[in-house]
Amino acid sequence: MSEFRTVATVRKSNTQEIRVGVSVQAGCTLIDTRVFATARDSRGEPHPTKAGICVAKAKLPELIEALQAAEREVSE
Repeated sequence: MSEFRTVATVRKSNTQEIRVGVSVQAGCTLIDTRVFATARDSRGEPHPTKAGICVAKAKLPELIEALQAAEREVSE
């Protein structure tokens, strides 16, 4: 798998952030949305956790529609 290239970061808490990134594996472009965390007693660089999802580029429009539906649901 190629190196994860971050395209956006959303702060989740004082010790966690959500990074949206792009990587390529076996010629397939993947969108990876992953929680990165810093140990509570550390000021080092956040590291990736197991929490997150990875979808093929072709599935991105479907995922965006799902997130927009969730946004509409909570905005009503």
